[in-house]
Amino acid sequence: MTGGTKKILKKLACVYISILFMTVSAKATLVNSNSIVQDNIEYYMQTNKDVYDLGESVELLYRVTNLGEEDVTIHFTDQVQHYFTIKHGEYLVWDAPKVGQPAGSKLVLPPSGYKEYTETWDMLDNQRVLIMPANYEVTGSFHPFLLFPEDDDKYVPVSVQIEIIPEPCTFLLLGSGLIAVLSYRKMKNSSNTYT
Repeated sequence: MTGGTKKILKKLACVYISILFMTVSAKATLVNSNSIVQDNIEYYMQTNKDVYDLGESVELLYRVTNLGEEDVTIHFTDQVQHYFTIKHGEYLVWDAPKVGQPAGSKLVLPPSGYKEYTETWDMLDNQRVLIMPANYEVTGSFHPFLLFPEDDDKYVPVSVQIEIIPEPCTFLLLGSGLIAVLSYRKMKNSSNTYT
């Protein structure tokens, strides 16, 4: 092996270790959550973490807990009660669930009672196109269009931020390619000086 080849291999190893370290440390997080308490009800939103590789599934949880001492009843005009949105800036990227059958439903929460709603987002937008790496706002709430008017005060959206990063192999390929191009240029320049 020539000295130039050894240097290239050392650089590649350093890039690989750096990328591996950044990826592991960025993803070594616990759940990502936020909550709001209003009128003795806790509205809680959670994702299973805050940094994702592109293409990973994002687990969403919206929970409503009665912190009061009396039952709380919430009426809906549909069987669908909850609503999740994913936004990039002001742009609505994805939402779920879609409106169900128009048949009223209600949720009764006894003291200390709670109801959890879950969805999984596959990082595809509403047109079923894979999204780009970026920061996104994830929001959970009761469905704003399906609450009875007397329960409008129960529309309390709760948001968390997530970051979607390119896959680690993308970084590795880009880094390897950059080092290869730079090394090629350096070898080409050094061979031109001796001729």
